Amino acid sequence: MKTKFSGILTLLLALVVQLSFAQEKTITGTITDDTGLPLPGVNIIIKGTSTGTQSDFDGNYSIGAEVGQTLTYSYVGFETKQVKVASSNNINVEMAAGATLEEVVVTGYSNRNKTVQTSAVVSISSEEINQLAPTTSVDNMLQGKAAGVQVTSANGKPGQGAFVRIRGQGSLVAGASSPLYIVDGAPVREQEMGNIAPETIENITILKDAATTARYGSRGANGVVVITTKSGKRNKDATVRFSSRYGVTSRIDPNYTMMNASQKLQYEAELYALGVTAAGSLPGVTTAPGSPERQILLDNAVDWQDLILKDGIVQNNNISFSGGAEKMDYYFSVGHDRNTGIIDKIGGFERLNSRLNINFDAKEWLALGVNVGYSRSRSDEPRDRNNSQNPFRAMLDYNSYESEFLLDEEGQVVLDENGDPTFNPTHTTFPVRGGLETEPEYYVENQTLASVDATVKLTDNFSYQFNTSVSHINRRSEYYAKPGGILADLLALDGSKNDQGYQLLDLTLSNRLNYTLSTENHNLNVLALYEFNLNETNQYFLRSEGFPSAQLSTQSNAATVTDGDTFRNRLTLLSYGAFAEYDFKQRYLASASVRRDGSSNFGSDVQYGTFYSFSAGWNIAKEDFFNVDFIDLLKIRGSYGTVGNRNGIGRYASQPTVSFSPYVDGTSATEIENIGNPELQWETTTTYNVGLEFNMFNNRLRAVTDYFVRDTDDLLFNVPTATEAGVGSIPGNLGGIQNKGLEISLQGDIFRSSDFTWTVGGNVLFLDHEITELPDGEDIAVADSFGILWREGGKINQHYYVRYAGVDPANGQPLFYGGDGEIYTAGNLPSGLDENGEEIENRVLDGRSTIADTEGGFFTNIRYKGFGLRTDFVFKAGNWINNIIRAQHVTNGSTIADNHAVEAFNYWQEPGDTGVLPSPIYRNEIANVDSDQFLEKGDYIRMRNVTLSYDFTNDILDKTPFNTLRIYLQGQNLLTFTKFWGDPEVGISSGETIDFTDTVAPGEVTLYSYPNTKSVQLGVDVSF
Repeated sequence: MKTKFSGILTLLLALVVQLSFAQEKTITGTITDDTGLPLPGVNIIIKGTSTGTQSDFDGNYSIGAEVGQTLTYSYVGFETKQVKVASSNNINVEMAAGATLEEVVVTGYSNRNKTVQTSAVVSISSEEINQLAPTTSVDNMLQGKAAGVQVTSANGKPGQGAFVRIRGQGSLVAGASSPLYIVDGAPVREQEMGNIAPETIENITILKDAATTARYGSRGANGVVVITTKSGKRNKDATVRFSSRYGVTSRIDPNYTMMNASQKLQYEAELYALGVTAAGSLPGVTTAPGSPERQILLDNAVDWQDLILKDGIVQNNNISFSGGAEKMDYYFSVGHDRNTGIIDKIGGFERLNSRLNINFDAKEWLALGVNVGYSRSRSDEPRDRNNSQNPFRAMLDYNSYESEFLLDEEGQVVLDENGDPTFNPTHTTFPVRGGLETEPEYYVENQTLASVDATVKLTDNFSYQFNTSVSHINRRSEYYAKPGGILADLLALDGSKNDQGYQLLDLTLSNRLNYTLSTENHNLNVLALYEFNLNETNQYFLRSEGFPSAQLSTQSNAATVTDGDTFRNRLTLLSYGAFAEYDFKQRYLASASVRRDGSSNFGSDVQYGTFYSFSAGWNIAKEDFFNVDFIDLLKIRGSYGTVGNRNGIGRYASQPTVSFSPYVDGTSATEIENIGNPELQWETTTTYNVGLEFNMFNNRLRAVTDYFVRDTDDLLFNVPTATEAGVGSIPGNLGGIQNKGLEISLQGDIFRSSDFTWTVGGNVLFLDHEITELPDGEDIAVADSFGILWREGGKINQHYYVRYAGVDPANGQPLFYGGDGEIYTAGNLPSGLDENGEEIENRVLDGRSTIADTEGGFFTNIRYKGFGLRTDFVFKAGNWINNIIRAQHVTNGSTIADNHAVEAFNYWQEPGDTGVLPSPIYRNEIANVDSDQFLEKGDYIRMRNVTLSYDFTNDILDKTPFNTLRIYLQGQNLLTFTKFWGDPEVGISSGETIDFTDTVAPGEVTLYSYPNTKSVQLGVDVSF
């Protein structure tokens, strides 16, 4: 009986317990941040259900839940918190600030909490990188993302980089205004950024002012871009992530129309009737309207743009594995990129890349890290020069009535002895589509980036770090004019072959002793640095002629070697430095640095330069007396410092050197190559910066603004000498420039809830720049430019032309402004000497520079449950571009044999016509004046990126093997708003005229370089 009673009692107790756990009750409480302030709008969800609520304005909430269930508290900017319901009906929650408030800034030599950062820096996370427009070159992704960072695509060639300028142009010589790129400690040149796969990047930090750039001393004068690649996470199972995208790309639609066959024939006839005799031999004059000969031309008309261009394929696949144990973490990835480009018969760009990053604790006192990245890319190269071998010029020069293949009198294609169609040489004598087949050119580039870190914990406060980083480039190019091909036949050669290549090694050894002190109120970090850098280049060039077969292309098959050369140089840098950072209760902030660099390319007595910085900040929002509830962050900061530059001059510029030239008899003789200057020393930039940061309304509104002044002195460039000296120039330090500007970044959450968020933001730079000093105050006509002049007191990179005054409405004659501001015809422009005996100059500088004075970007990002819609725009204003493409296809009656844009019909025809082109009868007058007729403002707004995405929710993913799954549709460069004729985003003019590294004034002229493209891609990201 007792046993039965005990059993019944046990069952009753179990039932009571079960009923008590299943009983729903009302949970109430208050949610606050870590300072005790209430948080309104916090989402409270019962885990595993769709039941939830939000806290009110005072942070209070009420929700029905059962004992044993878990409440999840989430709020933007704070860490998600979970609390299990127990016996109490009251649950108060204090939420800790999340990653958005405690963002760590990676400067390369230290990591510092953004809250106590005293420098002007911008960080771009991997999450944001994933949302940006797809591109094979990382530097293009920076456009519009950071105030003060000016980015212009060099051109649209697949794999091509961009011109990046941080806070203006910091020097007057080519190659000296680019920022320093650091990838996991290894320096990478701007033109090789296309080798870095965006999928492997964890963070991009842009250092803009001297408070952090001075730590890089002589290499940080133009800002620093620090790129950190991904790593695994400790104590986490392996995560496999696969991403793939596929799409099509094409040229951005031009905002002009080229003449079709009938229009061009009409144009030729009109100009001949006006007296343009050069049109007399053209079909518009030699064939009569309605004649069989003209009809054959019209029936076989070609749209050369459609024929030469194609819709390209863009493809990317990447897979990565990451994870970690208690004492180690790992990340490994392999990727493949392919962009066929938009030229028919050209393979485009292809890249394979891999990366392995491992960090582990070898001992309690020893931590090791190894990062290794390798990429191999191959790019087919069209001719990028200013003639008809360039397909982008040919497609505009060729007339529509010129067929691709030669036709007989009956309009049938003419075949060669092999039965193949014979290419029509057109009026240019070069059939470019045939040349694409018989003159192949390609580049192959292998890059290895590797770094090894060893950190030794000496005491609780002291540690020592040794770092070795290597960047190695192996690049070769081959250009083959096949025997029997188009160019070989034109030059009467049995084929020719150019092989060219170089190897570049950049090695950095860094020793760092670090002291860290952290107490309740004080945080101090001091770092001592000793560093060595070696940069070595080896190059070769070989050219041969006479090949027995188009299939045999190695130099060993050639009959004659016609040219050969090898080249080697070295550049070294030795550095000492000390950096310190301090904050008191995150209220009072300070940092300082000093670095001394010695470089091998300066005179022996002036090799070393000392660079330093000071910065301070006050986080007012952390003060006890500051009780403004709606302000979450209010920080004032300022910095001052100096940085150096050694780029843009030869590696042996301080030393006298000779070169060797052959005589006709085959012997060689020496000649002066460089007049040494032992006083050649550092170009120095001094930067002042004042900044304000604030966050408001529980971080719904976030803003940063900076005002800066950059003064660069002792400019490095080749100083012109008198003609009688017999030497064109001598490298020296003369001159100065100044950049100053205002940066504003603003971002806000218009709506913010668990299901729906809408964020908008943008940034803008207002820039002013001036040349403050030049050698002897004399003007300098800029080499490697078309019409740029430097003048003391003027803007950097101003156009220097005779001003075009329009058309005389009475007779259609072109008019020009003289140097005195009066209007003249071409033949009456003032000339000779003025009253002071100076040469009269009608060309003027009037402030129209290649550099934009306003530039930035803005975005909108909408998230609703799993759906996302993000749109990014970039804009630029205030720069001027000499539109040579327009000048050559909206001519004033010259080059009549080339095809023209329809706009060319808009020439003066009768008295009273205004807003028209000059009458073609004055074509020779206008051709003899170097005028600004086609100098146009380069203002534009471009939709750089639009992405529609869907992230599958956890309730769906829980039924699958996937941890995350995202699909998206992405468009790039789909809309452009501009008044510029053509594409206003201009970088290099043409790569074989002035190449990427020699470009002094990016965006100066349009000249048939690879056009920018638009694309539409479909992608998927999945992890498991």
